[in-house]
Amino acid sequence: MARARSAAARAIATGSTPAAAVCLVLFLALPQFYLLPRGSTDIAASTLVTILLVPGVLLAARRGSGVDLLRLGFFRVLVALLVVRMLALVWSPDPRAGLPLIALLGQFIVTLTLMLQAVRQDSDLLRRLARWYWPWVMVEVAMVLTFRVLPGVEDAFLRSVGGLVAGQNTVAALFGDSPNNVFDEAKSGGVFVNANVAGLFLGVNAIAAFAVAAVTRDRWTRVVGFVALAAVPVTGSKSATILAVVLPATVLAVERLARTRASGPARQSIRHWPTGRRRRRLMLGLGGVGLLGAIAAVLLAVNLGLTNALAKSFGDRAAIWGFGAEAFLRDPLLGLGYGGWDAGFGTYAREHGIYRSFPPHNVLLAAWAATGLVGLVLTAVFFALALRLAVRVVTNGEPRHRAFALWTTAAIAWTLIHGLGDNTDIFGDIHLIPILSLLVAFLIGGGREETNDHATARRRNPSTSTVPALGDVHPEPGAGDAQLPTAVRGPGSGSEPARDRIG
Repeated sequence: MARARSAAARAIATGSTPAAAVCLVLFLALPQFYLLPRGSTDIAASTLVTILLVPGVLLAARRGSGVDLLRLGFFRVLVALLVVRMLALVWSPDPRAGLPLIALLGQFIVTLTLMLQAVRQDSDLLRRLARWYWPWVMVEVAMVLTFRVLPGVEDAFLRSVGGLVAGQNTVAALFGDSPNNVFDEAKSGGVFVNANVAGLFLGVNAIAAFAVAAVTRDRWTRVVGFVALAAVPVTGSKSATILAVVLPATVLAVERLARTRASGPARQSIRHWPTGRRRRRLMLGLGGVGLLGAIAAVLLAVNLGLTNALAKSFGDRAAIWGFGAEAFLRDPLLGLGYGGWDAGFGTYAREHGIYRSFPPHNVLLAAWAATGLVGLVLTAVFFALALRLAVRVVTNGEPRHRAFALWTTAAIAWTLIHGLGDNTDIFGDIHLIPILSLLVAFLIGGGREETNDHATARRRNPSTSTVPALGDVHPEPGAGDAQLPTAVRGPGSGSEPARDRIG
């Protein structure tokens, strides 16, 4: 691995194609690989690789791609948010608790810059995902299905190699005084110790697969998308299951509406397609309808239980948000600082009869608690700019890139909606940083060349489109308590104790 990281760093530094570095980052997205022993700080291999790539990425950005990025409002907001997170160390009761927040946001910025450089130098980068990334998504699907049916296998996996993929301290805490919800027989997490995060990962990747397939026309990628989407309810995440139905259905409805508004001759031209192509389109459409129908059937079958569970989860979260409202009224400007939420929540929890260490369970509330009013505003502005720019690409882009942007909009929406009720950052989770960064980068600079298998030598020059994305450094050394700042505690890396999450 060290040799691969060195080769990737040299590729960036010498100005050659950064595709090798991108493939390495994508390869490390799911397992992460926590190689340091228990008791030390859990640092993911992807974070170490990103640090090694920083000099080369900055050098290449200075030569070209950085200028375009700095012109984008959402990227300037990202940089400003990083500065605010660093400044918040000054007034925080536990400054060390802010280091993961800062490190992960920095990793997102560097990865986004790297992806833009790679997309502009390699027009076929999206197709390369078939080898380096989508197999990992299928592995996660297989693990979720297996662990849901055979919870004993999940227990054995976590006890044997779980620390390597989820964090040594995290797994130590999982079997210590902080069990997580994958121990619930109705939930399954795969490499994640929290089923809600597993649902987020599979759902966003399913949407991303549909986005990539809209450009590459690769059937294997579409299959990955359908399989990952169908596996979301198996995780047991209620919110992810609902989003797995609502968001794809919304995208399909918008696409259908756009087709009905197309010109008559364009619509009639479908009749002249070869019979095989029409058959494939029909089978794909029927498969999509069948998948959505199956998910809807599952929802109907557990309708009462799902409704009751959702009501309970919302009630628990409302009680947590009540502490945030009280704290906001006391000091709206600076917030609580890193570690401030944990320090003040205990008393409130005892008064209201809830567990003593629940984090905010809301990405906006967590932003205010950690970095104050400025951090909250920047976070909200980032999401607003992201969605606005994505919609702009949908309405003004070339047909394939409009479809790509529409699915990417759904990926951003999933990350935002999930974050409003869980412990995630603006990029979702460390595992989502690479794929979401790639989606954004392609919309910024990937529309210049054809990526179809049957592309000719001709090159396209559509107007440059822009859209942002949303996306582990773990706890301080210790006896496996694996605590993180509230805004990033637990998601994806599994660093958050079970009782720190609801539902």
